[in-house]
Amino acid sequence: MKTFFKNIGNTIVKKLRKHPLICNFVLSVVLAFILEVLGRQTFDLSAVGFVDQRSKMFLYSIFIIFVTYSVTLITKRRLFSYIIVTLLWSIVGIVNFMMLSSRNTPFTYVDITLMKSVLPVMNNYFSPLEIGAMGALLLIALVLLVVAYMYLPIEEHLNRKSGFIKVIVIIAVFSGVTSYGFKSGMLVDQIHNIRIAFSDYGTPYCFSITALKNGIDKPSDYSEKKIKKIEKRTQKKVAKMKKEKVKKPNIIFVQLESHFDITQVKGVKFNKDPLPNFHKYMKGYSSGQLSMPSYGAGTANSEFELITGMNLDHFGAAEYPYKTVLQNTTTESMATVLKNYGYKAHAIHDNSAAFYDRDLVFSQLGFDTFTTKESMNIKKWTENGWAKDQILTGCIMDSLNSTKGQDYVYCISVQGHGDYPTTQIIENPEITVEGIEDEALKNKYTYYVNQVYQMDQFVGELVKALQQRGEPTILCMYGDHLPSLEIEDENLTYGNKYQTSYFMWDNIGLKKKDGTIEAYDLGSEVLNKCNIHTGLMNSFHQTRKGTKNYQKDMKELQYDMLYGKQYVWNQENPFKATDLQFGIRPLTVTKVYETKDSIFIVGNNFTNFCQVFNGDVKINTTYHNEHLLEVSKKDLKDGDTFKVSIVSKALRVLSSSNEYVYQEKSEK
Repeated sequence: MKTFFKNIGNTIVKKLRKHPLICNFVLSVVLAFILEVLGRQTFDLSAVGFVDQRSKMFLYSIFIIFVTYSVTLITKRRLFSYIIVTLLWSIVGIVNFMMLSSRNTPFTYVDITLMKSVLPVMNNYFSPLEIGAMGALLLIALVLLVVAYMYLPIEEHLNRKSGFIKVIVIIAVFSGVTSYGFKSGMLVDQIHNIRIAFSDYGTPYCFSITALKNGIDKPSDYSEKKIKKIEKRTQKKVAKMKKEKVKKPNIIFVQLESHFDITQVKGVKFNKDPLPNFHKYMKGYSSGQLSMPSYGAGTANSEFELITGMNLDHFGAAEYPYKTVLQNTTTESMATVLKNYGYKAHAIHDNSAAFYDRDLVFSQLGFDTFTTKESMNIKKWTENGWAKDQILTGCIMDSLNSTKGQDYVYCISVQGHGDYPTTQIIENPEITVEGIEDEALKNKYTYYVNQVYQMDQFVGELVKALQQRGEPTILCMYGDHLPSLEIEDENLTYGNKYQTSYFMWDNIGLKKKDGTIEAYDLGSEVLNKCNIHTGLMNSFHQTRKGTKNYQKDMKELQYDMLYGKQYVWNQENPFKATDLQFGIRPLTVTKVYETKDSIFIVGNNFTNFCQVFNGDVKINTTYHNEHLLEVSKKDLKDGDTFKVSIVSKALRVLSSSNEYVYQEKSEK
């Protein structure tokens, strides 16, 4: 038997070396089909259906993979190249399967740039055993690759000239087919919904287009004259708007993680209303449906539209501006507009500061402070490890209390975050679910709806706190996207799965106005209620919405602001990155005392993310409470100057206390 398999192996190796084009084609067909099976998260006939119904796209997927295998025609390490190419596509397929399973969003090239943000919170998605297993598999794979590189045979008589000719021909034919595909409409370079696109166009194409198609394409008629024409048209309409006194209430946006009106899912019933407060405020104040750029995931993109007023549809496929253009570009935002009216701009998030690189991006967007879980003493967590949102009421109050004037607060919640467990992990749930036969899905719904119910208590508590505070305030609350609960349009009694619910509570007597609105337009709606008509995107939405060339001109402006010559600002970006303050309450060290083995540090506003630093050396630190830390006596010597710093999971120092000189207690 051993000899049999050995002979088969030798035969395969000989064929690979002798007939690479045939082998490349066969491997491409097999790999393309496997990728579609993984992309559909099922081993039934759905992948076969794709091959049958979208045969041209399947053939094109094969061609994409075939092109990548062409490297085997020009390298002496042909067998090793086969392993590398196959492994890379396999990783795309496996990671895509895992992301669809946990977040209901496919794997794109942009996600590779997100890895450093995702790593600190991997424990929220995978168990320690799973993380360990993935690490072990990665190590084994690397070892096997090294062994393969060292011992696999090398092509001694490779005709490289012939190989290069074949590669050129393959690329030329592929380019021609691609060009025809776009002209015929078989291929698209603008993907509005990456999840649906992966089903319609296949994994190889969608992953590739997200790598090649980024940012905003330069409009064909882009010029200074065109931009000035758009500006002039906007300002002309602004000038005709009714002049009323500017209102300057506190403006608070609260983006609720994975929140929507779950009572609108057909056939699903609950023992009581899981959203009593949200429903009450929707009924009493301006409310409706909010059209979001994503479904099941993509929180940062919802934020981007709300904060900047820009439409993600004009960007490349699966774009995350937080991870691309906003890494090194500042731009106008709600924060910058309101700061011109004397506002302070605060961001709040009960998750890590580094996730989606918010600790960098919020500085680029003009925020003054950013309070994250690293600065919070969170005592209550969900069963799968996310902070409960009740902590946010106090954080919002702290932000309002930190200034004497008006405040703009953008708060991002996290409690409703997936992955939702398929087993029942909540004992005696407050909200019970009926109407779902599948036990695993029912457990997901039960977990989710009970988180939503608790989030609704936070909604009520926040409104009550603002009422008691008495300052003029507008509070806008909405969901960033639907949860990953296998919800399709036909399952909903309203709208579609890209719409969440919103309301605008206020205590300044605003007239109730209901309707469906785009996420990128919500900020301008709020500012319009305040008679604020400045800011490029704000005034554009207020004057041009629904007019001819609205979207076309919006794309022109977005391109100019982020990628072009910035004609709107006379070719000089006026926005500077802020020196972002992390947390509202400062860290302070007031005194120390010592025992036989330990030094206890007394102060204020400590969290379990605090670390004591002796100079640049980090000391092992034990957190006791918000006023007390402990370090070993051997780590500090008499005369050492130390400070306490808050360090994120990404190992970034967010804030630090005053320096304190340790003076060892003298022996009596």
